[in-house]
Amino acid sequence: MGDILVDNNTANNTAFNDESTINASRGISDFNRPHVLKISYVYELPFFSNAAGFMHAALGGWSVSGVTSFQSSLPFSILDSNGGNAFLGAGTSPVSASLASGETISDGMSSGSVTQRLNGWLNPAAFSTAPLLYPAQCATDPNFCTTGFGNLGRNIYRGPFQQNWDFSLIKHFKITERQDLRFAADFFNLWNHPNFGTPLVTDYEQYLAWAASGQTSPDPFGRIVQTTGTPRLIQFSLRWTF
Repeated sequence: MGDILVDNNTANNTAFNDESTINASRGISDFNRPHVLKISYVYELPFFSNAAGFMHAALGGWSVSGVTSFQSSLPFSILDSNGGNAFLGAGTSPVSASLASGETISDGMSSGSVTQRLNGWLNPAAFSTAPLLYPAQCATDPNFCTTGFGNLGRNIYRGPFQQNWDFSLIKHFKITERQDLRFAADFFNLWNHPNFGTPLVTDYEQYLAWAASGQTSPDPFGRIVQTTGTPRLIQFSLRWTF
């Protein structure tokens, strides 16, 4: 089931589309991740476990551990900052754009690998602005060029799937019966794998303004220009217990 939480702050539930009905705001919450898999492990390496003297001290007693995560990206909505202005001031609260005639929700997503789609995660041809309430009158009188609400729901799209690998290599040096020296090499984001966020601009009205301006800069609509998490970090530590 969906819910009507708009963001992490449950005390700030901004209405979406038509404020007069709570059903217009229904959708998954902004922090919803339907698929999350986390695997943690610790394994003591068997190599040189039965050796003696220097061989055991230097090469035995090593272990590895880690946490591997796979998860869905966060959801986002396709907006129209000029939508709903017949009922609300433009930009007063989030209003969705609409699907273009003959298009489906799946048509709104581009295809290809993640890296191929970073500059166009969305297909702008699949969308249109929120509909005019009086299109015939608007053709002769701009006072009638007011808009209703789009037909797209809240949080119906997601960014790229995400993964992360944290890994540690650990060695215990037994100094005396009561003293132990622990060496650890920790690798956060072991493979230096980038996890991309959601598109920064999902306002279809902004896309139309960009298209009308004749700019040569990249289309901002649906571009993914940010990552989540950190690049690979490596740390070494020694811990003496006594």
